[in-house]
Order: sequence, then structure tokens, then C-alpha cells
Amino acid sequence: MQSGEGQIYGLIAPHAPTLLEDEQDGRSGAVIQALRSLGHFFLEEEIDVVVAASTHWLADEMLVDGSAHHRTIHDYYGFRVQLQYDAPGHPDLATAIVEEANHMLLFPSLKRHGVDHAVTIPMHFLFPDKTMPVVPVSVGGCRVEAFRRGRAIAEAVRKSGLRVLFLASGSLSHDLQAYLDHDFDPEHERFDRHVLDLLERGRGMEMDSIEPALINRAMPEGWFRDLYMLLGAMGSRATARVMAYERLPGVGLGVACFERSASTEQDDIAHSSYIEENL
Repeated sequence: MQSGEGQIYGLIAPHAPTLLEDEQDGRSGAVIQALRSLGHFFLEEEIDVVVAASTHWLADEMLVDGSAHHRTIHDYYGFRVQLQYDAPGHPDLATAIVEEANHMLLFPSLKRHGVDHAVTIPMHFLFPDKTMPVVPVSVGGCRVEAFRRGRAIAEAVRKSGLRVLFLASGSLSHDLQAYLDHDFDPEHERFDRHVLDLLERGRGMEMDSIEPALINRAMPEGWFRDLYMLLGAMGSRATARVMAYERLPGVGLGVACFERSASTEQDDIAHSSYIEENL
């Protein structure tokens, strides 16, 4: 671990395998361009490691992969490109996250997982040389717990002295039946843009206020748990810079960057109260 206080950045990115097919066919849409540009930005910011919350590693318990090296998990099918993206890990930061989460009564565990396509596809466009260390973490629990998991990660980063990118990888709307039916439902786009607007205005904690019928229709990939985890890491009032948005049938691909944290006093009070009530 380094000396001094660590710094955390946040990123929402999609992992649709169609992005790899676009790249193979020589097409570079808004999402690919944004991820490549952000990769250069984060390298200039001297990011040390990525903590990646994968919506394809779902678990009620908070799980953290502390392996020194991660093997690629091939967990998508029916596409022309199969990505191999083995990546180094960061055992020290993984251990620090688990220790901090234990202090917050989250009862996490270290567990080997590897890097699934929720991690490998955005990392491929961000850091194509495959040398950036990654700490995969699971997504799960209720939304309040997801927020607290993000807080634990941020506190571990602060104490580590590292410069860390927290990656929340998932689609906005994620109606796979609509994708298979090639159904461009305008309600999916309405949902996507509403979520991005809330995040852009620092009102991401209000995602729960979106009408339930619209949420159920859009079927967001992480059901907001990945996004609340990110808000826990960045602060409940953190504001996003929306870099790109594209639509597939039933699937919303958004890229949004958080360059500074915005934790509030209420965030700290809520955590202190929770711990006192559960001791």
C-alpha cells in the first residue's frame, strides 16, 4: 500500500458483446469511443487498480476476488467474438476491502472468481494492453446494503493511498426478450434517460422513485444494486458526466464518469447508526 490518502473515480459502463463485433467490423460508435477516451484519461490520472462490480457475479454475500492473477470466464454465447482478457489482480487492496467491510458488519469473504465479460469487455476498451490490475467484487444484497458495500470500498481506498477506478458494469434497460424480438420499445429509452438524468444531477439516490411499472418493464441488469454500490463509493450526491448512450433492442448502453466524490454528512450518520444498532 502507498502512503497518503487514496483517491477514487467512478465509471458506469456496458458490456454488450455486440461492442466486440462492432470493433471487429471496423465500427466505432459513441460507447466505444467514450471508453477508449476514458482509458487514456484514467492512464493520465495514474490509476493504480480497477475495482469492478460485476452484474454477472451475483451473490447475497459480499465476495471479493483477491487473486494475484485472474483467468477469463467465457460466459456469453452466440456472438462472433470470444474475448480472452486475463488480468493481474491486487491481493493487498482486496484484503483491505474485506477488512473494511468487516468493520462495517457486511461479513464479506475472499473468493476466487476470475474476470467475466462484465469486466473483460469494458476493460478491453479502457485498457487494451491487459496490464491494469483488477479486483472483481460481487453484486447483491438489498440496495441499502449495496450502498454500504460501496462505502466500505471507498474507505479501503482512502486508507490505501491508491488511485482507484470503481467500475459498475451493466446495462441500463436489460430486456433480453425485447432484444431477441428486435423490439425497440420507447419505454426502455425513457427509463435509460431518466436514470442518466438523475445521475447527472447528483440525484442518483432517487432511482427508487422511478415508477415501478417502468422499472419492471426495463428490467435493469443490476436492479440498481451496482449503481447504489457506485454511489456508496462516490457519495450519495456525486454527479456523473454522461459520455455516451446507445440503444440496442431492449438494452440501454450508457457510459457515465464520476471524477470526484460527494459524500454527505447524512451518509456517515446513516452508517454510524446502522453499526450502533447492530452491535
